[in-house]
Amino acid sequence: MSLNLPDFLHDQPKAIALDLDDTTLDSNCRLNARTHSAIEAAYDAGFPIIIATSRPERVLPILIGEDVLEISSLVQMNGTIATGKAGLHGKFHTAINIEDAKNCWTTVEKYNPQVHMTLEIDGTMFAVNHKEDVDELWAFNDNTPTMIVPFESALDLNPVKISINGMNTDIELLKLRLESRLSKETRVLKSGRVQFLNVVPARANKSVAIADLLTSAHITLDEVLSFGDDYVDIEMIKECGWSVAVANAIPEVKSLAKFNTASNDANGVAIVLERLVASTK
Repeated sequence: MSLNLPDFLHDQPKAIALDLDDTTLDSNCRLNARTHSAIEAAYDAGFPIIIATSRPERVLPILIGEDVLEISSLVQMNGTIATGKAGLHGKFHTAINIEDAKNCWTTVEKYNPQVHMTLEIDGTMFAVNHKEDVDELWAFNDNTPTMIVPFESALDLNPVKISINGMNTDIELLKLRLESRLSKETRVLKSGRVQFLNVVPARANKSVAIADLLTSAHITLDEVLSFGDDYVDIEMIKECGWSVAVANAIPEVKSLAKFNTASNDANGVAIVLERLVASTK
């Protein structure tokens, strides 16, 4: 596939928003050295960096490193929680409808008891329906104690989302069941490549949270260079002025993105960021 890279010679974005899985991270969920260096160079060139991910904060030190986290603002768990850092300010928290959370939990346990769920609270604390392989599936941050709380207790702590891992089973029917049972305040997002669902507040998404953080720097979404690959990135790709799809992105993201780059395994994000930094010199 031929690349359609942005030309930064006459105009440049003012901030950068990076999805992680299958975009900035390679297929082994690793941040390679070239992309790591490109992110640091972009930050050093004066561009605020925002990590915009479906992941909870507790797993990020292993995925991208503490050094990248220190220079990045964070939009975690599909835009339900956001925290400004390194030049950006503000916090953003959108709780899930509690009745929908209860309904989701009981529906899954009734129809698909084999799948694994987490009720996410703040990026550190969470509840699970299965305790097998918790450290591997949900909490592989060696620097943060695993904080598992009972489901009923979690409901009192303003939880933000439910993650559902299909455990290699077809959960398309489960998605339809949930959509028919949950209120309009909640939506169910699927993943393009794995059997995984994110159940989140309807009013929360990555672009809303990014826009909220950028208000402190007087930057609009039109001035953001964003990278994505999957359904959870659609709003961000659609609404950011400099949107880039990696080559392995789903067709829906490719059709909406203004530009495209190489795949996540071929340094797609680094190629664009290096081009951006070069244009500032």
